[in-house]
Amino acid sequence: MKKFLILLVLAAVVAGSIIFYDPYLKPYLGPAVDAVKTFVANLGNQLPKKEDGEVPDPFQPLEPDSPASTDPFPAPMPEVASRPGSPPSPARPAGPPKSELDRIVEEMYPMPSFLPLMQIVDNWQKVPERAFPESVQLRERLTFKLVTNGQIVGSSFAPIGTMVKPVRLDGEVLTVANLANESMTNTIHVDSTNFKELIQSRYDEYVSGAFQRVAALRQKERAKLARTPQVVERMAKVSGAWHDPGDPRFVPVKASLAAGEVKAVQLNEAKKFRWNGSEKINGDRYRGTFDTVTVHFEVNTIFGMFPNTLKCLLKDGKVEGWIDPVTEEEKI
Repeated sequence: MKKFLILLVLAAVVAGSIIFYDPYLKPYLGPAVDAVKTFVANLGNQLPKKEDGEVPDPFQPLEPDSPASTDPFPAPMPEVASRPGSPPSPARPAGPPKSELDRIVEEMYPMPSFLPLMQIVDNWQKVPERAFPESVQLRERLTFKLVTNGQIVGSSFAPIGTMVKPVRLDGEVLTVANLANESMTNTIHVDSTNFKELIQSRYDEYVSGAFQRVAALRQKERAKLARTPQVVERMAKVSGAWHDPGDPRFVPVKASLAAGEVKAVQLNEAKKFRWNGSEKINGDRYRGTFDTVTVHFEVNTIFGMFPNTLKCLLKDGKVEGWIDPVTEEEKI
Protein backbone atom coordinates (compact mmCIF):
# COMPACT_ATOMS: atom_id res chain seq x y z
CA MET A 1 0.00 0.00 0.00
CA LYS A 2 2.83 2.37 0.88
CA LYS A 3 4.51 1.67 -2.44
CA PHE A 4 1.29 2.52 -4.26
CA LEU A 5 1.00 5.86 -2.46
CA ILE A 6 4.62 6.66 -3.23
CA LEU A 7 4.03 5.93 -6.92
CA LEU A 8 1.02 8.28 -6.91
CA VAL A 9 3.07 11.06 -5.36
CA LEU A 10 5.89 10.56 -7.90
CA ALA A 11 3.39 10.58 -10.75
CA ALA A 12 1.91 13.82 -9.50
CA VAL A 13 5.37 15.40 -9.26
CA VAL A 14 6.26 14.31 -12.77
CA ALA A 15 2.95 15.54 -14.16
CA GLY A 16 3.41 18.87 -12.44
CA SER A 17 6.90 19.21 -13.81
CA ILE A 18 5.67 18.53 -17.32
CA ILE A 19 2.85 21.00 -17.01
CA PHE A 20 4.90 23.83 -15.59
CA TYR A 21 8.05 23.33 -17.62
CA ASP A 22 6.90 21.89 -20.91
CA PRO A 23 6.78 24.90 -23.24
CA TYR A 24 4.15 23.28 -25.42
CA LEU A 25 1.63 22.20 -22.75
CA LYS A 26 1.96 25.20 -20.42
CA PRO A 27 0.16 27.69 -22.73
CA TYR A 28 -2.87 25.40 -22.86
CA LEU A 29 -3.03 24.19 -19.24
CA GLY A 30 -1.55 27.23 -17.54
CA PRO A 31 -4.80 29.29 -17.26
CA ALA A 32 -6.63 26.35 -15.70
CA VAL A 33 -3.82 25.74 -13.24
CA ASP A 34 -3.74 29.45 -12.30
CA ALA A 35 -7.48 29.40 -11.64
CA VAL A 36 -7.10 26.39 -9.35
CA LYS A 37 -4.24 28.10 -7.49
CA THR A 38 -6.34 31.25 -7.00
CA PHE A 39 -9.30 29.24 -5.69
CA VAL A 40 -7.10 27.37 -3.19
CA ALA A 41 -5.49 30.62 -2.02
CA ASN A 42 -8.88 32.29 -1.45
CA LEU A 43 -10.11 29.22 0.40
CA GLY A 44 -7.13 29.36 2.72
CA ASN A 45 -7.72 33.05 3.47
CA GLN A 46 -11.31 32.38 4.49
CA LEU A 47 -10.39 29.70 7.04
CA PRO A 48 -9.93 30.90 10.66
CA LYS A 49 -6.37 31.02 11.90
CA LYS A 50 -5.17 29.16 14.94
CA GLU A 51 -3.36 30.96 17.71
CA ASP A 52 0.01 29.85 16.30
CA GLY A 53 -0.93 31.33 12.92
CA GLU A 54 -1.38 27.98 11.10
CA VAL A 55 -4.44 27.20 9.04
CA PRO A 56 -6.57 24.61 10.83
CA ASP A 57 -7.53 21.34 9.23
CA PRO A 58 -10.28 22.29 6.74
CA PHE A 59 -12.09 19.04 7.45
CA GLN A 60 -12.55 19.84 11.12
CA PRO A 61 -15.92 21.46 11.91
CA LEU A 62 -15.73 25.19 12.53
CA GLU A 63 -16.72 26.50 15.95
CA PRO A 64 -20.31 27.73 16.00
CA ASP A 65 -20.92 31.45 15.70
CA SER A 66 -21.24 33.40 18.94
CA PRO A 67 -24.86 33.60 20.09
CA ALA A 68 -26.70 36.87 19.61
CA SER A 69 -26.69 39.23 22.59
CA THR A 70 -29.58 38.67 24.97
CA ASP A 71 -28.90 41.81 27.01
CA PRO A 72 -32.37 43.34 27.53
CA PHE A 73 -30.76 46.75 28.07
CA PRO A 74 -28.26 47.17 25.21
CA ALA A 75 -26.10 50.27 25.28
CA PRO A 76 -27.59 53.06 23.17
CA MET A 77 -25.99 53.87 19.87
CA PRO A 78 -23.71 56.92 20.17
CA GLU A 79 -24.97 60.05 18.53
CA VAL A 80 -23.28 60.86 15.25
CA ALA A 81 -21.66 64.26 15.32
CA SER A 82 -22.43 66.61 12.48
CA ARG A 83 -19.75 66.98 9.87
CA PRO A 84 -17.73 70.19 10.05
CA GLY A 85 -19.39 72.87 8.02
CA SER A 86 -22.74 71.06 7.82
CA PRO A 87 -25.83 73.11 8.66
CA PRO A 88 -27.24 72.60 12.20
CA SER A 89 -30.26 70.40 12.71
CA PRO A 90 -33.48 72.37 12.33
CA ALA A 91 -35.12 73.33 15.62
CA ARG A 92 -38.52 71.91 16.43
CA PRO A 93 -41.25 74.33 15.47
CA ALA A 94 -42.89 76.05 18.41
CA GLY A 95 -46.51 75.20 19.09
CA PRO A 96 -49.28 77.66 18.40
CA PRO A 97 -49.48 80.50 20.93
CA LYS A 98 -51.97 79.98 23.74
CA SER A 99 -55.21 81.84 23.53
CA GLU A 100 -56.42 84.16 26.25
CA LEU A 101 -59.02 81.55 27.13
CA ASP A 102 -56.40 78.83 27.56
CA ARG A 103 -54.25 81.03 29.78
CA ILE A 104 -57.22 81.85 32.00
CA VAL A 105 -58.27 78.21 32.32
CA GLU A 106 -54.74 77.02 33.09
CA GLU A 107 -54.37 79.70 35.74
CA MET A 108 -57.63 78.64 37.36
CA TYR A 109 -56.68 74.96 37.29
CA PRO A 110 -52.91 74.48 37.35
CA MET A 111 -51.64 70.95 37.01
CA PRO A 112 -50.53 69.47 40.34
CA SER A 113 -46.92 68.82 41.20
CA PHE A 114 -46.20 65.68 43.22
CA LEU A 115 -43.09 64.56 45.04
CA PRO A 116 -41.62 61.21 43.94
CA LEU A 117 -42.96 58.37 46.06
CA MET A 118 -39.48 57.34 47.24
CA GLN A 119 -38.97 60.86 48.58
CA ILE A 120 -42.33 60.83 50.35
CA VAL A 121 -41.66 57.51 52.11
CA ASP A 122 -37.92 58.21 52.55
CA ASN A 123 -36.98 55.06 50.61
CA TRP A 124 -39.51 53.05 52.68
CA GLN A 125 -38.02 54.19 55.98
CA LYS A 126 -40.81 56.63 56.93
CA VAL A 127 -44.12 55.54 55.46
CA PRO A 128 -47.01 57.66 56.83
CA GLU A 129 -49.46 55.41 58.63
CA ARG A 130 -52.38 57.01 56.80
CA ALA A 131 -50.81 55.66 53.60
CA PHE A 132 -50.98 52.08 54.89
CA PRO A 133 -53.32 49.82 52.93
CA GLU A 134 -56.21 48.23 54.82
CA SER A 135 -54.72 44.78 54.31
CA VAL A 136 -51.75 43.09 52.66
CA GLN A 137 -51.20 39.60 51.34
CA LEU A 138 -48.67 37.17 52.81
CA ARG A 139 -46.04 35.67 50.52
CA GLU A 140 -44.86 33.23 53.15
CA ARG A 141 -46.69 31.39 55.87
CA LEU A 142 -46.88 32.98 59.30
CA THR A 143 -48.00 31.88 62.73
CA PHE A 144 -49.94 34.27 64.96
CA LYS A 145 -49.76 33.86 68.71
CA LEU A 146 -52.32 35.13 71.19
CA VAL A 147 -50.53 36.46 74.25
CA THR A 148 -52.38 37.35 77.45
CA ASN A 149 -50.51 38.63 80.50
CA GLY A 150 -47.26 37.50 78.92
CA GLN A 151 -48.53 33.97 78.37
CA ILE A 152 -49.24 32.34 75.00
CA VAL A 153 -52.83 31.20 75.23
CA GLY A 154 -53.49 30.41 71.58
CA SER A 155 -52.16 30.50 68.05
CA SER A 156 -53.33 30.36 64.46
CA PHE A 157 -51.56 29.47 61.23
CA ALA A 158 -51.79 31.78 58.21
CA PRO A 159 -50.80 30.18 54.88
CA ILE A 160 -49.41 32.00 51.84
CA GLY A 161 -52.03 34.30 50.34
CA THR A 162 -53.71 35.17 53.65
CA MET A 163 -54.77 38.80 54.01
CA VAL A 164 -53.47 40.51 57.16
CA LYS A 165 -53.54 44.03 58.54
CA PRO A 166 -50.31 46.10 58.46
CA VAL A 167 -49.77 47.75 61.82
CA ARG A 168 -46.27 49.23 61.89
CA LEU A 169 -43.16 49.34 59.70
CA ASP A 170 -39.74 49.45 61.35
CA GLY A 171 -37.08 49.45 58.67
CA GLU A 172 -37.73 46.24 56.74
CA VAL A 173 -39.76 44.60 59.52
CA LEU A 174 -43.52 44.86 59.15
CA THR A 175 -45.79 44.14 62.08
CA VAL A 176 -49.06 42.59 60.95
CA ALA A 177 -52.23 41.53 62.71
CA ASN A 178 -54.68 38.73 62.12
CA LEU A 179 -57.83 40.19 60.54
CA ALA A 180 -60.03 37.82 62.53
CA ASN A 181 -58.42 38.81 65.82
CA GLU A 182 -56.24 41.93 65.64
CA SER A 183 -54.80 41.22 69.09
CA MET A 184 -52.84 38.40 67.44
CA THR A 185 -49.77 39.93 65.79
CA ASN A 186 -46.41 38.92 64.41
CA THR A 187 -43.59 40.42 62.37
CA ILE A 188 -42.49 39.62 58.85
CA HIS A 189 -40.06 41.01 56.30
CA VAL A 190 -41.91 43.72 54.37
CA ASP A 191 -40.93 42.15 51.03
CA SER A 192 -42.69 38.95 52.10
CA THR A 193 -45.93 40.88 51.58
CA ASN A 194 -47.31 43.09 48.81
CA PHE A 195 -47.13 46.14 51.11
CA LYS A 196 -44.85 48.19 48.83
CA GLU A 197 -46.73 47.26 45.67
CA LEU A 198 -50.05 48.38 47.14
CA ILE A 199 -48.67 51.75 48.20
CA GLN A 200 -47.02 52.25 44.80
CA SER A 201 -50.30 51.36 43.07
CA ARG A 202 -52.25 53.74 45.29
CA TYR A 203 -49.77 56.53 44.59
CA ASP A 204 -49.91 55.96 40.82
CA GLU A 205 -53.70 55.87 40.89
CA TYR A 206 -53.90 59.03 42.96
CA VAL A 207 -51.51 60.98 40.73
CA SER A 208 -53.20 59.80 37.54
CA GLY A 209 -56.62 60.64 38.95
CA ALA A 210 -55.46 64.10 39.99
CA PHE A 211 -54.21 64.94 36.51
CA GLN A 212 -57.38 63.58 34.93
CA ARG A 213 -59.53 65.61 37.31
CA VAL A 214 -57.70 68.85 36.47
CA ALA A 215 -57.89 68.08 32.75
CA ALA A 216 -61.65 67.49 33.06
CA LEU A 217 -62.13 70.74 34.98
CA ARG A 218 -60.18 72.65 32.35
CA GLN A 219 -62.33 71.18 29.61
CA LYS A 220 -65.56 72.12 31.37
CA GLU A 221 -64.38 75.64 32.14
CA ARG A 222 -63.12 76.16 28.59
CA ALA A 223 -66.47 75.07 27.13
CA LYS A 224 -68.36 77.30 29.54
CA LEU A 225 -66.24 80.40 28.96
CA ALA A 226 -66.25 79.90 25.20
CA ARG A 227 -69.97 80.71 25.28
CA THR A 228 -69.41 83.96 27.19
CA PRO A 229 -66.68 86.02 25.48
CA GLN A 230 -67.54 89.04 27.62
CA VAL A 231 -66.62 87.04 30.74
CA VAL A 232 -63.34 85.99 29.16
CA GLU A 233 -62.56 89.62 28.41
CA ARG A 234 -63.32 90.63 31.97
CA MET A 235 -61.26 87.78 33.43
CA ALA A 236 -58.35 88.53 31.11
CA LYS A 237 -58.04 91.97 32.71
CA VAL A 238 -57.48 90.41 36.14
CA SER A 239 -55.65 87.27 34.96
CA GLY A 240 -52.64 86.73 37.20
CA ALA A 241 -53.65 89.66 39.41
CA TRP A 242 -54.08 88.20 42.88
CA HIS A 243 -54.83 90.64 45.65
CA ASP A 244 -53.22 91.26 49.00
CA PRO A 245 -54.36 88.48 51.38
CA GLY A 246 -54.59 91.13 54.09
CA ASP A 247 -57.32 93.02 52.21
CA PRO A 248 -60.21 93.58 54.70
CA ARG A 249 -62.69 92.31 52.09
CA PHE A 250 -61.26 88.83 52.67
CA VAL A 251 -61.84 88.81 56.43
CA PRO A 252 -65.24 87.01 56.29
CA VAL A 253 -63.80 84.55 53.73
CA LYS A 254 -60.98 83.61 56.08
CA ALA A 255 -63.37 83.37 59.04
CA SER A 256 -65.50 80.91 57.06
CA LEU A 257 -62.47 78.75 56.34
CA ALA A 258 -61.29 78.91 59.96
CA ALA A 259 -64.75 77.75 61.09
CA GLY A 260 -64.42 74.66 58.86
CA GLU A 261 -67.37 75.50 56.63
CA VAL A 262 -65.57 73.83 53.72
CA LYS A 263 -64.40 70.36 54.70
CA ALA A 264 -62.06 69.78 51.75
CA VAL A 265 -59.73 72.70 52.51
CA GLN A 266 -58.27 74.58 55.47
CA LEU A 267 -57.39 78.20 56.08
CA ASN A 268 -53.62 77.55 56.13
CA GLU A 269 -53.93 75.98 52.67
CA ALA A 270 -55.37 79.18 51.15
CA LYS A 271 -52.49 80.81 49.26
CA LYS A 272 -54.08 83.39 46.93
CA PHE A 273 -57.18 85.57 47.00
CA ARG A 274 -58.85 87.58 44.25
CA TRP A 275 -61.79 89.93 44.56
CA ASN A 276 -64.03 89.47 41.51
CA GLY A 277 -66.74 91.98 42.38
CA SER A 278 -70.38 91.42 41.52
CA GLU A 279 -71.13 88.26 39.56
CA LYS A 280 -74.25 86.35 38.48
CA ILE A 281 -74.40 82.74 39.67
CA ASN A 282 -76.70 80.11 38.15
CA GLY A 283 -76.03 77.05 40.30
CA ASP A 284 -78.62 74.63 41.64
CA ARG A 285 -78.06 75.72 45.24
CA TYR A 286 -77.12 79.35 44.71
CA ARG A 287 -78.77 81.61 42.12
CA GLY A 288 -78.57 85.35 41.84
CA THR A 289 -75.99 88.08 42.05
CA PHE A 290 -73.21 87.85 44.62
CA ASP A 291 -69.89 89.43 45.37
CA THR A 292 -67.39 86.65 44.73
CA VAL A 293 -63.86 85.88 45.87
CA THR A 294 -61.70 83.30 44.11
CA VAL A 295 -59.41 81.44 46.51
CA HIS A 296 -56.52 79.26 45.35
CA PHE A 297 -55.51 76.46 47.72
CA GLU A 298 -52.55 74.13 47.92
CA VAL A 299 -53.95 71.11 49.70
CA ASN A 300 -51.54 68.94 51.67
CA THR A 301 -52.14 65.27 50.85
CA ILE A 302 -50.21 62.13 51.75
CA PHE A 303 -48.62 62.29 48.31
CA GLY A 304 -47.74 65.99 48.22
CA MET A 305 -49.39 69.32 47.45
CA PHE A 306 -52.49 69.41 45.27
CA PRO A 307 -53.87 72.69 43.85
CA ASN A 308 -57.54 73.50 44.22
CA THR A 309 -59.61 76.58 43.46
CA LEU A 310 -62.97 77.53 45.02
CA LYS A 311 -65.20 80.56 44.87
CA CYS A 312 -66.71 82.21 47.92
CA LEU A 313 -70.10 83.96 47.61
CA LEU A 314 -70.85 87.03 49.72
CA LYS A 315 -73.83 89.29 50.28
CA ASP A 316 -73.58 92.44 52.38
CA GLY A 317 -70.14 91.36 53.54
CA LYS A 318 -71.33 87.96 54.83
CA VAL A 319 -70.45 84.54 53.39
CA GLU A 320 -73.45 82.88 51.75
CA GLY A 321 -71.63 79.77 50.58
CA TRP A 322 -68.84 78.17 48.59
CA ILE A 323 -69.06 76.81 45.06
CA ASP A 324 -66.95 75.14 42.40
CA PRO A 325 -65.95 77.95 40.01
CA VAL A 326 -66.75 75.83 36.95
CA THR A 327 -69.81 73.76 37.78
CA GLU A 328 -71.12 76.26 40.37
CA GLU A 329 -72.01 73.27 42.55
CA GLU A 330 -72.07 73.87 46.29
CA LYS A 331 -68.95 72.98 48.27
CA ILE A 332 -69.40 72.09 51.91
